[in-house]
Amino acid sequence: MMGDDFGTQSGPMMGLEMWRRFFKPGFAAYIELAHEYGLPVMHHTCGSVVDLIPDFIECGLDILQSLQPQAAGMDLATLHREYGRDLCFHGGIDIQGVLPHGTPQQVREHVRSRIEAAGDEGGYILCTAHNIQPDTPTENAIALFEAYREFA
Repeated sequence: MMGDDFGTQSGPMMGLEMWRRFFKPGFAAYIELAHEYGLPVMHHTCGSVVDLIPDFIECGLDILQSLQPQAAGMDLATLHREYGRDLCFHGGIDIQGVLPHGTPQQVREHVRSRIEAAGDEGGYILCTAHNIQPDTPTENAIALFEAYREFA
């Protein structure tokens, strides 16, 4: 498990060429070292990193954590369809909108929709996009865990 946030809400924090020049070699070397020891590699990054996903795959990344659904281009169904054969996705439960501002029923439906988007074909780890934040009502956190049990 490693992590560096490479994305903002609307796109990568830097241009792709800059990321490829300054970050990609070390990123790939770290993954290669872990793979030499038989370890799968999970990388945490918040934000919109859809433009970096082909590079992540080229570097051998196994799991992309944490899929932030409100970030541009980070739609789970689309990403799973386009890249799911090469990369496992972790996250996708919205901590910015649904969990803090939705109803327990909306939370339940959101969990169900995530599973429908990617859960039946493998390559997806159902989880919140990041830590559950303090602005999440207790009843929504309870609904989240109940929906996990019901639909997973």
